[in-house]
Amino acid sequence: MESLEKKQRVIKLLEEKLSQDERREARRDSHAKRQPRPCGITVHTGLGCPLGCVYCYIYDMGFSGSIKPYRLTPLQLTYALAINPHVSVGEWGTLVAVGSVTEPFLKETRELAVRYIDAISTYLKNSVQVSTKVGPPPELQQLERKPDVLISVTDVSGRLEPRAPPPIQRLEAGARYIKNGGNATLFIRPIVPDVTEREIERLLKIAGDLGYRRVVFGTLRVTVNIAKRLNAFGINVLPYVRQLGKSQTPIHYPKTRLLNVARDMGFDVLPASCASNILTHDQSCALCSWGPCGDVKKLKIDVGDIERYLETRGYRGVEVEVKRLRVVIRGRIARVDKIFLEQTLRVRLVTAR
Repeated sequence: MESLEKKQRVIKLLEEKLSQDERREARRDSHAKRQPRPCGITVHTGLGCPLGCVYCYIYDMGFSGSIKPYRLTPLQLTYALAINPHVSVGEWGTLVAVGSVTEPFLKETRELAVRYIDAISTYLKNSVQVSTKVGPPPELQQLERKPDVLISVTDVSGRLEPRAPPPIQRLEAGARYIKNGGNATLFIRPIVPDVTEREIERLLKIAGDLGYRRVVFGTLRVTVNIAKRLNAFGINVLPYVRQLGKSQTPIHYPKTRLLNVARDMGFDVLPASCASNILTHDQSCALCSWGPCGDVKKLKIDVGDIERYLETRGYRGVEVEVKRLRVVIRGRIARVDKIFLEQTLRVRLVTAR
């Protein structure tokens, strides 16, 4: 299978550039083991975040209010992703999302984040997306393969994000990225009850005037602690959540009016953040129920290629069939192979006896 051969080539190339100790450290890292979701795999540029947004979930996950740059070098991080058995490399491989448990472009991690993005794009060629409340730094413009950028805002005031740059400043930074040939999407995340909706027309008007054409609405996820912090700001989420606990729970807030306002104002409303990554890189995906995204005619599902991969992995007597935007495999295969094939093909894989 071409994707497997490509993966093996890039692993060998990176191994030649890293010392034995560097390879050993990368192999122990979570990036070398974690299973990607349909939307891709997240890359950590640092651990912890000092921005202290009221609704942020990372503090309940055990991360601190200070930032520590991630321990791997750019080549190590890229190698860790390459050797991850679930990850498919290449332009149509696993989507990569930078900025999961911290703000990637804080001064402590900005240079490292840019180098991570550059290394992943250069060696693996995977499509990269980065979410930011600071705004894309000028260094991104110098990269040969620019990432898709999500400009994260909740409302115009920014009162729930007291240590982050003002929302208007973020939007302007994203607009400069757009004008210089990059792709930036308005990421209204999270939708906070009685806050986001109050200023939605003004927020979209500002973004539209600055050149944004796409928008993604993200759901607020709460814990007991987040609910308490929001309550201190006069925001009651209890009417929108079935049960609160220590784990993150998505609220059930009606989005219909927000989506309609955005469409009426001429925005392309995307179903999820990864859809922006797909569209920016002129690709397609049908891995989750939110899609399909992009032109599905571009999806390449070669039964013979799948069969060769399975034979290489030691499977015998497995039948492969394509049904619309699904691949049906009759026979048992390991979960790691199922995930790798889904990440490579961008369609769901169903096993049957």
